[in-house]
Amino acid sequence: MQDEFWVVGGRYRDTSFTDLADGGAEAYGPFARYDEAHRSWSDRSNGSRSLASVRYSIVVTASRAHAA
Repeated sequence: MQDEFWVVGGRYRDTSFTDLADGGAEAYGPFARYDEAHRSWSDRSNGSRSLASVRYSIVVTASRAHAA
């Protein structure tokens, strides 16, 4: 299997970052390489720097398309 990288997150209800606000969920990807996902994460994080309740993370999943 080949790993896939995703940037996920968005606007949360508050700064505890436990519950996404209505319509706040966002996902970008998949990216084949971590550095591509990191670039996307960095762009989104820097663009929302002034918004305290917005957070993004990079997650990795195994691609089913490449499973034997």
